Amino acid sequence: MKYFAFLLAVTVLFSACASTASTESDELINDPFEPINRKIYGFNEGVDKAIIGPVALTYKDTVPEPVRNGITNFITNSNEPITFANDVLQGKPKRAAKTFSRFVINTTIGLFGFIDVAGKSNLPGHVEDFGQTLAVWGVPEGVYIVTPLLGPSNLRDTVGRLTDNLFDPLTWIRYGDPMLHTYINNGLVVTNAVDIRARLEPAIENLRSQPEPYTALRRAYASNRDSLIRDGILPDDTYDDLPDFDDYDEFDDFDDFDDFPAEDETPSDAIEDNFDDF
Repeated sequence: MKYFAFLLAVTVLFSACASTASTESDELINDPFEPINRKIYGFNEGVDKAIIGPVALTYKDTVPEPVRNGITNFITNSNEPITFANDVLQGKPKRAAKTFSRFVINTTIGLFGFIDVAGKSNLPGHVEDFGQTLAVWGVPEGVYIVTPLLGPSNLRDTVGRLTDNLFDPLTWIRYGDPMLHTYINNGLVVTNAVDIRARLEPAIENLRSQPEPYTALRRAYASNRDSLIRDGILPDDTYDDLPDFDDYDEFDDFDDFDDFPAEDETPSDAIEDNFDDF
């Protein structure tokens, strides 16, 4: 149910950092289907400008902010079981316990998640999905792909999103009448997508202002997925290229500057005298 909105969010959520991303990282992205991907990206942009964007802006202008915040909280809370399952599968018991606590607190005291009571109680949430789990298990990401309406992905993340559907409680809830079930599910999908699209308007405009939006989005998607997989922790070799400052011990002689300038000399004379030693 949530994947349309989730992937729509991914399409634009990370674009804000695209202008500062390294071109070197972009070269590492496996995009053999770039011509097709670019056409699908163009199609997605056309649909967004013609339909999704205007609807989202109307929603933002007409629905009061407290109501929109409640909808956002509900969407976040309904995704907690997915995060919990993947916390467990990744062997992260502490994070799983926090996720479970958030879901229980917000579903009960928070009125089915419309109020983020847990967040206000210093219990912030996080996001885990099966694509991240597969990465933790060592599964390679595969080729980069852009899917119609759903945005950027790769083979690993695509398989992950399909699997996450099994952990989504709304997948298994039935409302009696099949027609009613269809209406409710479709309503949730549309509301989810529109709410996320409205909140991401600044990021979308940032992406569209890039000289090459397709490349910026591809790079940003890859780098931020990597960050999510690492839980925001930098790789061990991030600072390996920095110089060893122990090699600069010879500059200890600068301690002599503690007494400078001497009482009987000007600052310019002191500088001249000290640098005569080099």
